[in-house]
Amino acid sequence: MNLTKDCSCEIELDSKILIKGTTTTTTEEKTVCKYNQVFKMLSHNLCPPDHFTISFQLPGPVSNEELNGNFGSDGVLEGVVKKVYYKD
Repeated sequence: MNLTKDCSCEIELDSKILIKGTTTTTTEEKTVCKYNQVFKMLSHNLCPPDHFTISFQLPGPVSNEELNGNFGSDGVLEGVVKKVYYKD
């Protein structure tokens, strides 16, 4: 599943999550008016542009076809997968 143009997430058959992407250098400027004053804030992401991968194992079997994920406004990735139930 592609989360953004620079990030994707896959579930492997053994319930391992694999996230791949590319970091970018960004600069953001914001102006805030408060208490009759104007504040200009400048933030700069110091992470150099590069490719990354991260993987982790889920504790039980999950469907490798059903994954919903998105980035929040704070940049945190939230993903939801369906657990697989086996009939006895």
